[in-house]
Amino acid sequence: MRKIIAVIICLLFIFPMYADASVVHLNLKADEFALSFLPLTDGEAAILHTADGRHYLINTGYKGTGAEIFRYMNQFQIRTLDGLIITEKKYWQEPIIHQLVKKRKLKKVISGLPMQGTFQEDGLIYEEWKEGDLRKLGPGVHLVVLYSGLKKGEGLDFSIKHYDSRFLWMSSASPSAEKKMFTHSLKDSNIVKIPMFGKRGSISYSLLTHIDPQTAVLFKQKKRHPDGELMEMLHQMWIDIYYTEQHGLFTIKFTKEGYEIFSVPYLK
Repeated sequence: MRKIIAVIICLLFIFPMYADASVVHLNLKADEFALSFLPLTDGEAAILHTADGRHYLINTGYKGTGAEIFRYMNQFQIRTLDGLIITEKKYWQEPIIHQLVKKRKLKKVISGLPMQGTFQEDGLIYEEWKEGDLRKLGPGVHLVVLYSGLKKGEGLDFSIKHYDSRFLWMSSASPSAEKKMFTHSLKDSNIVKIPMFGKRGSISYSLLTHIDPQTAVLFKQKKRHPDGELMEMLHQMWIDIYYTEQHGLFTIKFTKEGYEIFSVPYLK
């Protein structure tokens, strides 16, 4: 059995009445990194923090959630973005990309999609990721692209490896994507981000058994809730569930020994 330390800690902060957001200090050590999951009113967005001070935004939420993303970046005191990773076409929101360039000095847009539209801002790089690509995002943080699909219900699926821990970000929910997942050895995946907001058919029992995670992460979609049968299946498999609508803003800190999950107070 894998030796994993999963500690649930509630952080206490004092909220000044005049502040727009409470300040979060992750205090990452040289051999750590973190993923923060943003409780947007609609859609997916997360921030990857590295020990050497780099920050990557993953997805942009749905239309109208840009102000929320900037509020959370303020809470983490993020002034510059090293990259924006877009996993699905619906998150290619050019207005917020332009705002990120202007307000957070965004350097690079990364996706499995062919470049959408044009960028007028000087210095903005576009990088297309393909299946099998391996990227080092920070000290000890290695990302590998497992699948990159362009069909309906598909997107960019990747894993992030850090010592003995692995985080699996799934965007695709299609027969082709699932078939590809079975070709990878994923038993060391501790945490999986469930695709398609956990709707019916988003992930099968067979694939969950193949992955064998301890924790599942789900984002909120305004127009629907996760499928009840899926949630029950996760419970029966003894998989801990972190759902942004219920748990709010939370961060997973990865250390040499395993990972810790922090529930972070935030202002709505």
